Amino acid sequence: MVDGNIILSVAKAMELLQIMNQAGKPLLLKDLAALCGYPKSTVFGLLTTMRGYDVVTQTPDGRYALGMRLFEYGRQVERSWDISLVARPYMEHLCREAGASVMLSVYESGSVITLDQVEARGGLRIVSDIGSRLPVFCTSQGKVFLAHMSRAGAENLLRSQNMTQFTPHTVTDIPALLREVETCRGQGYAIENGEYKIGLRSISAPIYNVEGKVQYTVGIIGMLRSAHSDEFHAAVQQVCATATMISAALGYRKQEEAL
Repeated sequence: MVDGNIILSVAKAMELLQIMNQAGKPLLLKDLAALCGYPKSTVFGLLTTMRGYDVVTQTPDGRYALGMRLFEYGRQVERSWDISLVARPYMEHLCREAGASVMLSVYESGSVITLDQVEARGGLRIVSDIGSRLPVFCTSQGKVFLAHMSRAGAENLLRSQNMTQFTPHTVTDIPALLREVETCRGQGYAIENGEYKIGLRSISAPIYNVEGKVQYTVGIIGMLRSAHSDEFHAAVQQVCATATMISAALGYRKQEEAL
């Protein structure tokens, strides 16, 4: 069904941009015309118009590529994103689904900072104040950030930390912690099992930005059942799914591995 409000010339221009983006390299006029199925005269007119706005550029050998103006637009869109506004609906859904408090965190200067939170209704208040700093070595959020550093970078950071024994479960042995961090990297999430506050467990997963870098984490915290329980495994899936959706909302597109 065709929307009567669609301007066909604009739609064709958008199709051309999509084709050029998917190609990943400059293309000749004849190649673009073949890929989109439009007459070369039509494609040439669209390209010429978009060149005038720097949306498309032309290489010395006559091939067409995406222009720098698109990069500028993309950076402006990224700057306009407020992570809390983007993540909030997903966090609220996760809170209802998991029945636990949800936190959104960022890494800064050796600590984890709580950016936003959604508290589960009823029960004990267990989340940290917005803006508070938490240790990286004994929180699920911190382990996610450690997992996405180089091994040398993570080790240097841990050696610079005051490895306080917060609870009997706190891991302060750096080699053991690095092994756990390696596991976190492979499985795509991290857990805290009473290591920072006794009786509490948390699960966190990475949020990727449009450049594919881990910029934030989203997670849940509460008096969750044993890490070996079906309830806990279900919560892991819920947290990972939420992180994937927020990453997509920020413009992240996972690159498929080459066959």
